[in-house]
Amino acid sequence: MSAAKQAGITLNKSLAIAAQTLRNSLKPEFKAAAEKRGAVEAKVITFTDGKQNDPQPLKAIDN
Repeated sequence: MSAAKQAGITLNKSLAIAAQTLRNSLKPEFKAAAEKRGAVEAKVITFTDGKQNDPQPLKAIDN
């Protein structure tokens, strides 16, 4: 069993940690562009009685 799995970290979470570590290690001139690429906006659309509700922002998961 991998160390990440033993620690209770999923593959997605470990990749997010690696990506954040890489962005933090970049030189300032490259850091701004990498921060922009790292931002993700996701919305959730739910349906009630076959009708679409308003899109709601996806709530962030605490690290």
